[in-house]
Amino acid sequence: MPKFEFNMALSADEIRSIYEGQARYILVESAQGLKLQLPAANFRRHVTTEGIKGRFSVETDVNNKILALHKL
Repeated sequence: MPKFEFNMALSADEIRSIYEGQARYILVESAQGLKLQLPAANFRRHVTTEGIKGRFSVETDVNNKILALHKL
């Protein structure tokens, strides 16, 4: 199963549309240099009052469906 790691640092203002459900996708660049378009809803549980910050790992199946998203 493909696995990608990436860093994310979004302020509370930047993620407001994610938390409110207005943004549907977040575009990130993996450590491998690939651009990934991930459903914003997957990040809601990682939102804090400061925003979203940290290193993440996403695992997908062969059809690029997300199997797991973890904060490392």
